[in-house]
Amino acid sequence: MSRQRGALTFVVPLIMVVIVLFGTLAIDGARLYSLRQDMQSQVNAAATAAAGAAKACSGPEVELSEIRRRALIAAREQGFDGDDADLDIEPGLMYGNEEDGTVAFKKEAQLEKTNAVFVQYEKNVPISLLLPAETFGTIPISVNAAVRKEVVATISASGGTLLVDSGILGGLLGAALQQPGYSLDPTSLSSLRNTTVLLGDLLNELGVNRVEDLSPIGGAELARALSAVGAGASGVGSLLDNLASASGIETIKVSDVLKVVENSSVPANSEFPLYDVVISLALNLLQELQESNSDGLVYLPLNVNLGLPGVAQVSATVGLHVGEPSSVAIGPARRDDDGAWSTRFYAPDISLLVASTVKVLSLPGTSVGVADIDLPLAVGAGGGSGALVSARCAEGTKNDVVFGVDIEREVARVASGRIDKNTGRVVEEPIKIGLLRLLPLLPKLIEVTAVIDGTVPAGSEEAFLEPGYPLYCSEQEGCAEVHYQDSGAGASGLDLSVNLDKTKLLGLDLGWLLNPVVNGLVSVLDDVGGLLVSGLVNPLLNTLGVGLGSMSVTITGANQDNIQLVEGVIVEE
Repeated sequence: MSRQRGALTFVVPLIMVVIVLFGTLAIDGARLYSLRQDMQSQVNAAATAAAGAAKACSGPEVELSEIRRRALIAAREQGFDGDDADLDIEPGLMYGNEEDGTVAFKKEAQLEKTNAVFVQYEKNVPISLLLPAETFGTIPISVNAAVRKEVVATISASGGTLLVDSGILGGLLGAALQQPGYSLDPTSLSSLRNTTVLLGDLLNELGVNRVEDLSPIGGAELARALSAVGAGASGVGSLLDNLASASGIETIKVSDVLKVVENSSVPANSEFPLYDVVISLALNLLQELQESNSDGLVYLPLNVNLGLPGVAQVSATVGLHVGEPSSVAIGPARRDDDGAWSTRFYAPDISLLVASTVKVLSLPGTSVGVADIDLPLAVGAGGGSGALVSARCAEGTKNDVVFGVDIEREVARVASGRIDKNTGRVVEEPIKIGLLRLLPLLPKLIEVTAVIDGTVPAGSEEAFLEPGYPLYCSEQEGCAEVHYQDSGAGASGLDLSVNLDKTKLLGLDLGWLLNPVVNGLVSVLDDVGGLLVSGLVNPLLNTLGVGLGSMSVTITGANQDNIQLVEGVIVEE
């Protein structure tokens, strides 16, 4: 018994020491775990706050000082009490790997390429606060987090709801479908103008899971899928079914119509406008058709009659040349790896040949009777391109996103002449006009050689789309559309000049004797040219989303659900 008591005297203190030691370690372990959790919360808060200042969300200006300021404020609010230098704050690009589902962060020195912020916090702490530090030492604790925050916009330079005339649109679609006389009733037109399609619905209908898988799908499949998902839009289904069976549709791919920015995480609830997709499909079809025509033009079945009261009656037909169809772009407001803006949009590259016949009873200021004047006007619409260059994300109590765009307009031109079948450019040519025919079988007594020319200059513009785009859709009115008409001179800045090079009477150059006739003819040609531009050319171009020397930009969707926080993210240099 005495030996047992001696053993207990030795073992019990040892057990007590072990219990105290393990208890201390357990307490310290819980303390270290809690400390790590606190540090993680601090970097999470810092990265989340700073991500709003990265390029894809910060608006027109992005500054490293602002990114760091936001991060530090949020970290200190969360309990961070170290020096500013203890937090490693790096802007960069967060992207996902579709193959293995991982997410990585890449540091980026060029701030205009950023959509995320990475924050790392590392410090050495004593292993135990109760046991001697000299014995147990310290342990490094390192935590990191990266947060991606960007808004994905759906943007186009197509017509949207702007100035769409059902007759002109019907004629355009009739030419694409090779169905002269095709028309849209007001109900179908309204449905087409006001319908948007969810990207996720389109993916499901086409049987693919990823946006990237859309690109190789054909135009016919796209039209049929749109007919199915947009079935609630009155009269639109039959139009899309017609497009699906149109000649030439087999050469069109979804990537020709929907431009989805690579490496962008595009939410399935992103929306795009049905009208713009239909216009893009039609222009792609017309581009195919024009290649088989000798003059490179597709003639629209538009029987347009324009009148100048008391002076002339004008009838015109329109031949259209498509250089580059329009498309719908879906992506963020930042630059890509090559330094170009990721989300670019293009106004359709359109040229027109307006073949008009002018019937004049008498020239103004004269009693000269006139037969028909054939007046071919070649029109290069100009158009241009643009890019989504900024997005100020919604935050706090503000639910609107303010977008900024850069627009570059090309020179627009109207001239007497023709359209080059290969380039689609305006080729100026003088026209010859014969006047004053006494008898039907006799030649016209007066012959005039005239040149008509006018341009709208190129230009560039930076603009914000106001009001901001609301992120939440109305149950009654659906999702919003925000339009911007650039301030280019457009048709109002077109100064048509009419120059009469030669005026002959019975083959003799006697222009100075014919000034009243010349002046009257100049007046007629000037009026007719202006009437054709304002009454025919611009409505048609506006249907396609481009005016003469101007562009209209439409945002039909914005999604800010693309916010992602990753703890312990993989960092690639």
